Amino acid sequence: MRYVGVSSKWLSTGRWAVAVSLTATLWIGAAQHARAQADPFIAPAIPAVPLVPAQFDITGFIQEATLDTGGAICKATDPRLAGGTVTVNSHRIVIPCNTILQMPAFTLTWADLFRTAGNPLVPTDIVPPGQTGLALNDRIGAVPGATVPATQPGLLTAPTPGTPYSGSLPSYEIHVVGNVVNQQYIAGLVFISQHALNAGQGRISCIDYSTGEMQVGGMPVDPTVAPFGCPSPTPAGVTRVRINDTLGRYGLAHAGPGGCSGRTNCVEEVGFDPRFTPDTDNPTIHAATGYPMCVPRVNPFSAGAVDPECPQSNRPLAHNCRDFSEFGYGPFANPAVGYCTSYLMDPPDATAPAGVTCPGPDPTCPRDPMKQVPLEIGDNIIFNGTLKSDANGVYLSAHTIAANVGIYTYPTTWPSYTFVEEVLAGTDARPVAGVSQEATGRVKFVGFATDAFSYVDLFALDQDPVTGAVTERLLGTQSPIATPLIGRFRTPANNNGAFLPPTRNYRAVSRSMCNLTSGGGSPCTPENRTTVRAGNGLQAGQYLLPNFQFIFAENLQLGEALVSNNLQDLPFLFCGSGPVDGPGTGSPVAGQLDPTPWAPPMDDPIFRSSLCPTARAVSTRVFPPVVGTPDVLTVTTSTWDNRQNKGKINLIVTSSADPAPAGMFVQATLVNTNLSPGVPGSTSNPIVASMVLGGATPIAPAVCPTSSPCWQLLAPGFIVDPTGNGSGQPSLVPPNEIFIRSSLGGTTSTAAILALPCAPTKRVTCQ
Repeated sequence: MRYVGVSSKWLSTGRWAVAVSLTATLWIGAAQHARAQADPFIAPAIPAVPLVPAQFDITGFIQEATLDTGGAICKATDPRLAGGTVTVNSHRIVIPCNTILQMPAFTLTWADLFRTAGNPLVPTDIVPPGQTGLALNDRIGAVPGATVPATQPGLLTAPTPGTPYSGSLPSYEIHVVGNVVNQQYIAGLVFISQHALNAGQGRISCIDYSTGEMQVGGMPVDPTVAPFGCPSPTPAGVTRVRINDTLGRYGLAHAGPGGCSGRTNCVEEVGFDPRFTPDTDNPTIHAATGYPMCVPRVNPFSAGAVDPECPQSNRPLAHNCRDFSEFGYGPFANPAVGYCTSYLMDPPDATAPAGVTCPGPDPTCPRDPMKQVPLEIGDNIIFNGTLKSDANGVYLSAHTIAANVGIYTYPTTWPSYTFVEEVLAGTDARPVAGVSQEATGRVKFVGFATDAFSYVDLFALDQDPVTGAVTERLLGTQSPIATPLIGRFRTPANNNGAFLPPTRNYRAVSRSMCNLTSGGGSPCTPENRTTVRAGNGLQAGQYLLPNFQFIFAENLQLGEALVSNNLQDLPFLFCGSGPVDGPGTGSPVAGQLDPTPWAPPMDDPIFRSSLCPTARAVSTRVFPPVVGTPDVLTVTTSTWDNRQNKGKINLIVTSSADPAPAGMFVQATLVNTNLSPGVPGSTSNPIVASMVLGGATPIAPAVCPTSSPCWQLLAPGFIVDPTGNGSGQPSLVPPNEIFIRSSLGGTTSTAAILALPCAPTKRVTCQ
């Protein structure tokens, strides 16, 4: 397409910088009109489909969800591992077999979302067979015998017929991260919630202890004044909040209609869905410091009523707030009346006064760190969950509640409790097809510990792809008293180190669980750890959580082909993650995603040869028989750069084959001969990685010495010494032998590797 009289530079600058007179403008217009018949429109050439699988990151309503029961998409080894499709923002996305998706505080397979024979997770009274109850298109065909709740003012009109599961309420949200492979959207990571950013906040004004329901907002009701009861109907502007607790970990257990038969301390509710449960091992109903909280199963203000797992004695009154003054820290700020809002629990061996029955209402009872702390009227809470509807109106079924209360456990004793507020992990990525990119391998933790005087060790949880056995890999150690907010720990802003490969789950552990003080000592590893179930069955002293935030590569040049999401670098996707329900459960083993959201020219992950050598490769590269004279390989650059604590290897090799024939490839084998046998990167377990063809304009910062094609291996964090040379902290180590081979038969090796050691800067602290 041509523009008469206009400089073609506007195409690259995006700006018009042309000034013409009115006469010239009229002349140009007349000339264009005169030539319209002679110059037909010429459409620009459409480029071919890019060879690099383009990344996508899509969030939206679940419009339709299907389950591939016939194996048309993939051949699952077990019905629970079947794939399917999801339609979101009108994109049809393939969900591979072996997908493990993340609910707000729970993991499921794709098939677990659907009402199928024998699936206990989907409520049969509210979800039709073969559906999820979560998609817009699922609102068809009412369940026999069920009724659709009345439409609430201000909400959408309920579909007719429709399932009472959604009624008049919104659809559910899905977040999918994947790649477009051969024009097909294929998922890698899947997260489901009703609305991930949905949150409410306010002061508890009333608690109905018979149902476990809290009212948030409005005028507080005094529970000591009889007859006590929450306002009904719920006042305007007041939110109803229930904990969607399947086990009764944080108060009354909840179940669907008929689900409480034979159970005590249980309440039934229409629309109950166990897929949106809180975490029942790690406290997701907690104080700001991570201490587990609860709603008493009885009215603690009734004479003689005591919930032994949620005792009122664990919530002292304002005139009796123990603090850190005895340890040299100033008193906490507490209100003059009411309950303590920041206080220290007693040691676990504290005894009750003579003649006093504890736990109980007597304020002289010790504050027992083995028990949860009750939520009280007047507490300010933040809650996340699922919006639902019943005969009394709209309510929020919560999976997460954080109370603005600071509760600490006695220093350097157990049990203590930890809570991770945020975690993210970089994935790093090797260059793909010469597309310039930016990648990182850093990790970030922000959390709290109730024992502010003990270090917190941070671990990545590596899983065996067959057995599911978990191995903890130490990432670092932080202090919860070294920040302005007592009890908080967080990693440095630019936290680089030996953090690869990324894992699905991470864990924070207080060293009080190893009876160690803040003065130092070894990390609190599983073999040294005291395993304590406290707070009504929770895992004390540690907090395990899935990672919702992975950092994938980004383009460095706008307009280039989108770089791929390097999902193959996540072992739990590429290799698998073992039995769905955990090690030793006999549940189906989730293997590699099928179909895969990766494809050539993307490359195998560096851990394939050591972690899952039999896994299907991204690009099967079998060295062909040598024909003729082998090419000559020359190593031009061989450095190991640890100046930012990333351990980046930069290897550049040229070949005498010029130009490089189609299909030619080069691989590098890296070892550190000082490592123990079996460790990835040792002589017995070398790391094999393919090199990227750079051509005359290789990926920065590599520079070919001539115009001949060259290959580059540019990747961080290759080899990790798990012992840290005896320090106990894992550390990155350089390869000291590299062997290179080309598909044309050429070979070479080098031990001359220039090591650039870590150097501290304003933004980087060497570990």
